[in-house]
Amino acid sequence: MKNVLATLTSILLLQAAHAQIKEGTISYEQTADLHRRIPEENQQLRSMVPQFRTTKFELLFADNQSLYKAVEEEPDMTEQNNGGIVLRMGGGAENEYYRNYSSHKSIELRELMDELYLVEDSVRSIAWKLEEGETKVILGYTCKKATGKTARGNDVVAWYCEDIPIAAGPEQFNGLPGLILLVDINKGEIIYVAKVIDKKIDRKKLKAPAKGKKIAPAEFLAKQNELMGNGPVRIVTN
Repeated sequence: MKNVLATLTSILLLQAAHAQIKEGTISYEQTADLHRRIPEENQQLRSMVPQFRTTKFELLFADNQSLYKAVEEEPDMTEQNNGGIVLRMGGGAENEYYRNYSSHKSIELRELMDELYLVEDSVRSIAWKLEEGETKVILGYTCKKATGKTARGNDVVAWYCEDIPIAAGPEQFNGLPGLILLVDINKGEIIYVAKVIDKKIDRKKLKAPAKGKKIAPAEFLAKQNELMGNGPVRIVTN
């Protein structure tokens, strides 16, 4: 009888620990394989660029809002030459991604060549396909699988947790019936993965960015493309 009671108690405690989380702070790591878009024959450039780059981020969420920003920055790496090769990683310390899912409002603080811009838009997400029957456990939480493609045509696999019922996720990935804990772009080219789930939040930090020059999304994208060029090699995360 004592063993039965102990088992039931353990089950109840486990269920309580995994009850729905309505607010908190998620720590993420983003890892990019920078060699994936450098041709193998260009060993000189490969020798100049480390293969992997890891950056740390955090996502704050509460009241159907989220804010995603970097907490540890490595300098952007850019290589431009007459051959048109460009390697540029986003996720600068100034970049912030705010979403209000109740009002469907998105405000992004984006840094581009030492200039700060405020990009305001509605909340947008890629056309996800929910994959039935596949699950993955991340940090003790059961996640479901979804797939889709980015605007640039990259394949995306996302794992979302219904126990955290907010349609948020790392950077610009959102729109699923639960918070996204892992994103895999092009089978390992870029991976975002949650490392810590903290049920506490500093609500003073959860606010829309306000500094920077206001700019329309299309105009910002045009500036970004103009500065980065149209070379055969491009690595972009923002």
